[in-house]
Amino acid sequence: MPETKSIFNRVAEHYDLLNTLLSFGTDKSWRRRLAEEIRSSNLVLDIATGTAEVAIEVVKRWNGCFAIGIDPSKQMLDLAHTKLETAGVKKKIDLVEGVAESLPFKDGTYDAITIAFGIRNTVDPLTSLKEMNRVLKPGGRVGILEFAVPRNRLFAPLYMSYIRNMFPFLGSFFGKRNEYKYLVDSIPMFPQRESFIKLMEEAGFTVKKPIELTMGTVIIYVGVKED
Repeated sequence: MPETKSIFNRVAEHYDLLNTLLSFGTDKSWRRRLAEEIRSSNLVLDIATGTAEVAIEVVKRWNGCFAIGIDPSKQMLDLAHTKLETAGVKKKIDLVEGVAESLPFKDGTYDAITIAFGIRNTVDPLTSLKEMNRVLKPGGRVGILEFAVPRNRLFAPLYMSYIRNMFPFLGSFFGKRNEYKYLVDSIPMFPQRESFIKLMEEAGFTVKKPIELTMGTVIIYVGVKED
């Protein structure tokens, strides 16, 4: 994948709104489910945190939980700071600028890791997964939420046609047509299902059965770092 930091800097202001519109509001339930799957009440790292939507869900879901959100986009993090104030969780989440391929944390730091719609936009997904494994404690979980091409042969072309047209169309209202076209085009280019599971296993995770949501348009992959 190409460098995407500049893309997310440009789309930051309207990113959450467009995600909600294009998913008819189901993106919020996807993130809640991701927060439930990590099963952690301690220290959580949210990679590609964006405006910290998942980090907020995590600290609300798990009492006593503290989260670190990391993202390469300064504009996204600036918006996240405001969102933390509004949600009343400023003391439960810290935000850091950085990339998934080189996490600025010690080995075995985190009880759980989340990443939503970010792994396909990393420069090197396998290196990113290995970094997640490195900073995760033995027995810890990683939860990865990502778009997918549905399996159903009738539904898949309809869905892909919808997102290929609607993402750039809505993005064009904010002068960001090309950026959203890239984000859509990256979905079928990214390793799907079994291929991505192999990457997770190569990085050192034992992978649980993937959770397919909304007719297979998104998947939650859960990996465990064994003791």
